[in-house]
Amino acid sequence: MEIADYLKVARRRLWILVLVPVLAAGAALTYGLLSPRTYSATATVLTPSLVGAQYSQFTGPQAIDQFVSAFAASAADPTVIAQTATETGASSEDLTDNVSVAQVGASSNVTLTYSGEDQKTSSEVAHALATNALVNIYSAQGKIAGLQADAAKKGVDAANKAVNDYVTKVGVGEPSAAYTAAISQVTWLQQTQATYAASGDKSAASLIRGSIASAQKQAQTIGATLPQYNTLVNAQTLANEAYQSALGDQRKVQVQAAAAADPEVITTTDAEPDRTGASTVKLVVPVAGAAVLFAIIVIALFEFIAAVRRQQSGRELEGKHVATDTVPAEPAAHDTAEAPAEVVTAEEESADEVAPASAPDAVPATAEEDRPDAGSQEPASSTAPPTHPRPARTSKKARRAAARAAARERANEEQEPEHEASTERTPSMVDA
Repeated sequence: MEIADYLKVARRRLWILVLVPVLAAGAALTYGLLSPRTYSATATVLTPSLVGAQYSQFTGPQAIDQFVSAFAASAADPTVIAQTATETGASSEDLTDNVSVAQVGASSNVTLTYSGEDQKTSSEVAHALATNALVNIYSAQGKIAGLQADAAKKGVDAANKAVNDYVTKVGVGEPSAAYTAAISQVTWLQQTQATYAASGDKSAASLIRGSIASAQKQAQTIGATLPQYNTLVNAQTLANEAYQSALGDQRKVQVQAAAAADPEVITTTDAEPDRTGASTVKLVVPVAGAAVLFAIIVIALFEFIAAVRRQQSGRELEGKHVATDTVPAEPAAHDTAEAPAEVVTAEEESADEVAPASAPDAVPATAEEDRPDAGSQEPASSTAPPTHPRPARTSKKARRAAARAAARERANEEQEPEHEASTERTPSMVDA
């Protein structure tokens, strides 16, 4: 198809191109004007003191993403929603469906936007929800840090008890110090014995020998308790370190909670209407554009269906003409029979389409003049061209197809001698 054909189709289906976009734009405009008016307020959380700070729990390359995810999850927490609904009077459904959390560009700041039908309370609801969500993050972390500190303290108490019980069982006080003292005593006795032996006092040296044996035995006894004692002491040391670490984490969380409770951390804007004239236009324009595209698709579908139907009609008409031209010629009827239907040749049909109107002095023949006598009726000429009924006025394409079919049939009849023989027998049948 050329551009002119497309323009013809557009003119013929202009009502679709106009009506569909107008209806769609009207529906969008009606929705924009009649739908309930809502107002949005935004609370911004300023996080320089909360993310990446010295005592912050959000540190490292993923600190910003972690904080944004934690804040969004906290804002959707049922406990936070219930608390905010109680404080502001907003419904839990609105706090769930009409709240959005987003990161401000590439910074660590986070925005919380709330949309409601009441312009006065929208700002209050946004600020309360952001505050409760932020407090919930650090209150939960504070609870976890407190539980960890309590568990570490219990570990320290258990380790201390184990050491004390073992020392009581051994009965030597602190085994490591007792062992050191026993070894020192053995060493001193051995040195004393050596001094007496060197001075020639053998009786004194013999007396000290028994003390040395007793001191060595005591040292061996105490030394046998050292492995288990050292194990208990090491466990006690680790428990104390864990407890100190838990206390440090708890202090960090408390510092972060205090920073989050600062009123200057959260700033809230005034509520503004969500839909204005410009926003309504932004809604109508894309809807109208989509409707135009839909109208074009509908027109293309209609044209395709119409083309298929025209093609089927042309094939049916061509088949009817072929069937009419292949029927054998009938003998001429008597004057008492009804007049045959008007027939024209293909040449006459073509001439009728191009010939001008007949002259004024041409008088059509009357029925009496046209009706032949029964006795003088001439047989049909064997050289007469085949005729066919005048087709109904159809499209040019259908008429051209019918003319081509008639020409093919006429050529076939001229080549068949049987047709001439059948036409020569027609007079004898009339005379009879």
